[in-house]
Amino acid sequence: MDTALIVITLGSFLASFVNAAFATGGVYIMLLASIWVLPISVAVPLQSAFAAGSLSARVYYFWQYIYWPIAGTFVAGCCIGVYFGTRAFVALPEAILSIALGTVLLTLIWMPNRRRALDNRRTFFFVGVVHSFFGALFGVGGVLQPFILRTSLKKMQITGTLAVCLISLDVMKATGYVSIGFSYWDYYPHILCATLSGVLGTWIGKRVTYHVSEEGFRTMFRILVSLIAVRLIYKGIVS
Repeated sequence: MDTALIVITLGSFLASFVNAAFATGGVYIMLLASIWVLPISVAVPLQSAFAAGSLSARVYYFWQYIYWPIAGTFVAGCCIGVYFGTRAFVALPEAILSIALGTVLLTLIWMPNRRRALDNRRTFFFVGVVHSFFGALFGVGGVLQPFILRTSLKKMQITGTLAVCLISLDVMKATGYVSIGFSYWDYYPHILCATLSGVLGTWIGKRVTYHVSEEGFRTMFRILVSLIAVRLIYKGIVS
């Protein structure tokens, strides 16, 4: 097994564990691991395939907790965002977009706010458009997580709803990348290793989340999103 396969396998396991235990953060671990051993032009499209095992497992394990009104509205918005995001792939100034996205994440996750009503479908439609655009452009979106945290969903509902939203988005993203000429078959060993380790990481992570308090879960969620936002801002500045 070469270095790339080892890094991708371990990265997928850790990312899946973090996602199942804390609902977010793992996608950035997976992206960093991928960029370490693969070209960015390859790593970004592969994020959809690498996440498939983990997301499928989370949908299965947390199926009963999924809040479908949010999921359905988000996916509808993704149809627009993915179309434009895949076509803007590496064509727009990454530095400006990174700084802007990081700033928005920090604002959304920390500003005082009363939780929104669960059936605010208009909000999550536009969240779907923006999140999927950034997701298709950079491999990660980051907008859905802080918005869903500001609802009254419980930790299990957040994890399950995020999973079904993101796996639906990844199917669209993969289709978009294929339409512009990317071949997933060339990297099937990496995808297979990431899928298997992702399922295992999710299984272990789910057992950890039962031991995390509701307040502790939300605090960890905010910390993870904040670290992601700071990294985006830093990346934009140094670019």
